[in-house]
Amino acid sequence: MSVPADLLPPPGVKALIFDCDGTLADTFAAHYRALSVALEVYNINLEPQFYADRLGLSRSVLLEEYARQSPLPFDADDIAARNAPLFMDHIDRVAAIPVTEALVREYHGQLKLGVASGGQKLIVKATLKAIGLIDYFETVTTFEDTGVGKPAPDLYLTACDRLGVAPSEAHAYEDSDEGMEAARAAGMTVSDIRPFYTTDPALW
Repeated sequence: MSVPADLLPPPGVKALIFDCDGTLADTFAAHYRALSVALEVYNINLEPQFYADRLGLSRSVLLEEYARQSPLPFDADDIAARNAPLFMDHIDRVAAIPVTEALVREYHGQLKLGVASGGQKLIVKATLKAIGLIDYFETVTTFEDTGVGKPAPDLYLTACDRLGVAPSEAHAYEDSDEGMEAARAAGMTVSDIRPFYTTDPALW
């Protein structure tokens, strides 16, 4: 697949940094199913639309929001502990997103490439491996590296530091308002991939 003109990086950038979930990989089905199974223990039925409306949020922030409106209590630490193995149970539903896969393959070896994700490192790396792109990135920065998720700029600032570039020299790719806010707060330019891809219901 060729890269759409609107997604080409700006002239002069030295690095491209990608969000993972919803940007490099369609992980909606795997993450939703993992979280749903985790909440079933507490007799909670997680509606797909609630999750879909909050794509881009870290799991901890999403659960904080859900706790405020849930009629039933749940243990967020327990869900966090069970999240990774439950996600792995559904990793066969993860698929590469064609437009960003094309960008990664096109610019590998020409620009520095990194990932900045609010997800768990184990899950993010497993996702990148599942879509065949893990070896294309010089750094994979995740929530464990900063302790702060998007829309704070920390993930992008850390990724830039690891790549040895100033934020003004890096361009981000995102699929959420929170992610785009994080990139801009870090001093980066950013492209929104949402006009070029939506989650595939066939994976659900």
